[in-house]
Amino acid sequence: MKTEKGITRPAAGALKSGAALLMLALLAACGKQEQAASGQALASVDGKEITIHQLNAELGKGGAREANKQLLDGLVARQVLVNAARKEKLDADPAVLADMERARDLVLAQSYVQRKLAKPARPSQQEVSTFYDQHPDWFAQRQQYEFAELVIDRASVNEELTKMMVGVRPLEDVAAWLQKQHIPFTRLQVTKTSMDLPPPMLAGVKKMEKGQLFIVNEGDAAILAALADVRNVPLSRAAATQQIEQYLANQRQGEITEQAVARLKADAKIVYFDSAKTLKDNSVAPVADATSPGKDVAAGAAIR
Repeated sequence: MKTEKGITRPAAGALKSGAALLMLALLAACGKQEQAASGQALASVDGKEITIHQLNAELGKGGAREANKQLLDGLVARQVLVNAARKEKLDADPAVLADMERARDLVLAQSYVQRKLAKPARPSQQEVSTFYDQHPDWFAQRQQYEFAELVIDRASVNEELTKMMVGVRPLEDVAAWLQKQHIPFTRLQVTKTSMDLPPPMLAGVKKMEKGQLFIVNEGDAAILAALADVRNVPLSRAAATQQIEQYLANQRQGEITEQAVARLKADAKIVYFDSAKTLKDNSVAPVADATSPGKDVAAGAAIR
């Protein structure tokens, strides 16, 4: 029998057939893997698959109760934007990279709190009832305040305007004066309840009568505000129970987290450099009277 490079012809043919079978088997395996992958995929955007796992993750984070087409459409829209951003090389932009790093750190920190720290015990009915009774302004005696506002540049506040903002008068008189002085302003209508306002702000507002004018300085803006209306909107004990339970649970979780941070900081090597000494410490910020015109109102942004 003639040989070809030491291999008999029948053997060479068999080897070729075996190689062909092996190639078919590999192709079949790849096909199965692609089918398996596509079985998990719900959509594709420029070749980037969106899987059922991503949809389920979104379901857990987004607050939706069940998977639906709109949720998938949202993931498709997000991927379209991501692809466009990468095409524009925004993923290499220093500012974007900084935001991505910050988001990553936040997720890691939140994951540690959720997975490694103890969960607070559910508040008892007695604790809920006590909390309800201790906060009448939030619940049983809750009030709703309506504020009319004219927002101007803080630099435009002068002595004449400050005097106008004392006592009770129509805010329209102030608006007319601003127009006469060619001072631009923006009108706003803001509604807040006594639950929304921090104690210093609430204490001042509770002393006011309808039509009372006051100024809130907020950054570069001055808010010329008037208390337009006050209504009683009490919240019953039963209606407030779930809200109180969540509030107390969050409060306790915050205490647990603070204790953990204190423990971790004690074990860490933390150094504050001289450049940090110029930073303002807001924990010792002065508290102003909410009825004082022309002065910063403590937590004045709460009426925005």
